[in-house]
Amino acid sequence: MLSKGASTEHLSEESNVWSLLTKLVEGNVQMLTSPSPSSPTPPPTFKDITSNVTATPESVTQAVLTTDPKIFRRAIILEWLETCAKEHVSYTDPSISSKKSKMWPDTLSSLLSSSKPPSFSPDLLPPLRGTDLIDESSLLSSCLQFLRAGELQEACELCEKAGQPWRAASFSGGNLTGEVVTSVEEGKMEIMGNSDFLLWRRICWNLSRSLKNAPTNKIMGSSLYPPEVYESLIYAALSNDRETLLGSGLLKGFFDRLWVNFRCLHNRTIDETVVAHNKERRAATSTFSYPGTPAVEDKSESDQLSFTQSIKSVNENTIVATAPASTIYHHAIKAIILGLDSVSSFVQTSKYESIDQLRFLAHLSLIPDLKMGVKTSLLKPYISHLVDMRMLELVAVYVSMLEEDDIVDMYVRVCLVTEDVDERRLVYNLGTEHLPEQMEEILSSSVSNTILSPSNPSSNKLSALQWLTFDDGYALELLTKSNLLLRQLMTEGLFETSQTLVLSHVPSDTVSTIRAMVESKEEAADLADDAESVIWEYESLVASVIAIAKYTLWKETLAKCTVAVDAGGDPVQVHGLTVEEKEIMDKMKERESRITNSSKAKDLAEAASETVAALQTVLLFTGGYLNMSAEEDQQDSQRANEINHLRVSLVPLLLNMLMHVNFTMGQQTSDRSYFKACMEMTVTVAKPQTFILDCLSQDAVKEFMEKVAEAGNKYVGLGGKLGPISITIAIIKHETSDLQRTRPSSIYAHYLSLIVPVQHACVW
Repeated sequence: MLSKGASTEHLSEESNVWSLLTKLVEGNVQMLTSPSPSSPTPPPTFKDITSNVTATPESVTQAVLTTDPKIFRRAIILEWLETCAKEHVSYTDPSISSKKSKMWPDTLSSLLSSSKPPSFSPDLLPPLRGTDLIDESSLLSSCLQFLRAGELQEACELCEKAGQPWRAASFSGGNLTGEVVTSVEEGKMEIMGNSDFLLWRRICWNLSRSLKNAPTNKIMGSSLYPPEVYESLIYAALSNDRETLLGSGLLKGFFDRLWVNFRCLHNRTIDETVVAHNKERRAATSTFSYPGTPAVEDKSESDQLSFTQSIKSVNENTIVATAPASTIYHHAIKAIILGLDSVSSFVQTSKYESIDQLRFLAHLSLIPDLKMGVKTSLLKPYISHLVDMRMLELVAVYVSMLEEDDIVDMYVRVCLVTEDVDERRLVYNLGTEHLPEQMEEILSSSVSNTILSPSNPSSNKLSALQWLTFDDGYALELLTKSNLLLRQLMTEGLFETSQTLVLSHVPSDTVSTIRAMVESKEEAADLADDAESVIWEYESLVASVIAIAKYTLWKETLAKCTVAVDAGGDPVQVHGLTVEEKEIMDKMKERESRITNSSKAKDLAEAASETVAALQTVLLFTGGYLNMSAEEDQQDSQRANEINHLRVSLVPLLLNMLMHVNFTMGQQTSDRSYFKACMEMTVTVAKPQTFILDCLSQDAVKEFMEKVAEAGNKYVGLGGKLGPISITIAIIKHETSDLQRTRPSSIYAHYLSLIVPVQHACVW
């Protein structure tokens, strides 16, 4: 994503970087370094290619340019530099004006109308009159731009349209196929080779140097320089005059400097190839020369190579050293030119100052064979930026490019900050597509992190389970995380939130899904063992939630009954009635109160019955409340610690609730069966398989037994028979006979010492 502040210039420069890499890939060369020959047969050498005397100079040159990896790579870079310049070419078509389509019309008109004597020297007058000077500068400036963009043919056509075909001809001597001639018998044909090619180069060199010292001040009233300035640079480019090109103020930009060096290297290679090929062709025959090759060695060939000898010392290091880089994109281009190691160093050391630069560096780090550490350090902040901008459709792709360990960590972070259900489904679907092997771990970790974070509100923890509802394949994991959340909520005393989770039907529906999967033949072996343990734990937790909810409902019903009783005892305060009328109203009020209280008492009894049953279901759960086997304890020590913590906090609470319901109902109704139930709770506590005693501190045991003793006294006071109590105590003694082997001796001794007073209180 591009920031609003990204300038057009910087975006264009960044685009140039990607186009360079694209051209290198399209050129079937290694992007950043010269490839090693993969074929067992080595490629032909320069000598092998130029020794083919029967080949045309054009085909030989093409072979040299495409066979040597370094030369071919330089040619691609040159082509890229010229392509980048094409979009900046600015010119005026001379054909749109009859005046501009002629050569120097104002000067010609002035000369024709001049009354100067024949002896007058034209050198005393300005060389060009009227608008011809500006038009000439404009024409040559456009020609230089076309040449800079690799469009020499366009420059020639522009000269022809301006009435200067001779100038177009002077630009066109570099064609290796020679001129086109016409014969009556054969029509048009191209001459094989161009024997004047290097001579033309030499003439262009001389023209460039002769115009080099022309005035460089801009034309008055114009942004253009004198025509000679542009003309000198044109001929310098055509003749490989690197010194003249680099010395010009018109070609001092970053891309201009690169173009000058790569063009001169490219043309120097062509010159060397043509000279070597001509030498081989001349040596191959002594009678008839090959077409396009002079019979004798032309001195211009040697001269031209000697004049451009300094180009031999130019390489990629010297090129980037002379290019004035001013932006991060310029430095990136220089690094690409130098090779893979330079790109790695550039990406690793560059400091981004904007999101656009971060995006650029992050994508540049994706070049193959770069160090993974470099890639990770840039991709992570860029991925975070994408998440902040809610461009979630791109995140999974970039995360998949990280190292294995970072993939899970980064995508978990994405999940943790994604709360909208539609965004979550998008993140899930794309993660499944691009990160199939890590997605299960990612979802599990994200849900666990949300649940275990103490700073997260309960609503976020409940919502986190949604990640595991997108596919039934995560059903067992979903129920496991639901159990984790229930354990945490209940340990913290957040019973209403626990009820919300249970009532959401997510865990219960998941249980049905798991059981269906277990029943299927292909899934049974993998799921049966794990599913049994997880479902058992869930049912234990749900039973606790239900029991606490029913206890809360019973307390509310009890409060309503108390209010009703209090309201029924209020005297009637109605004025203006007779004594008889007041008595009638009081009787009606009393009757209504009895009916109301009877109804409330019935509701209270039903609520108490349901609450007691629910609490006993939890406390008498087969195998002990949330008990774990030794094997499970070793496999998941964290879960074992959580369950132990929950048992220690929850079992005393449930036990007190059960005692409170029975004792309170006994007091409310004077029904001794409730007090008997209080005493019989000792059997539940004493049973080894319930493990309830493990969860009670000595103070809790003492408080419990004192309450049992009080209930025993209430029971006897209401006419209860001692026989059943004696049996209960006998059962207690029988059940506690094994406690000494399975419980700490101190707790057992304290427990036994508390039974004796109860026994005496109830029996004697």
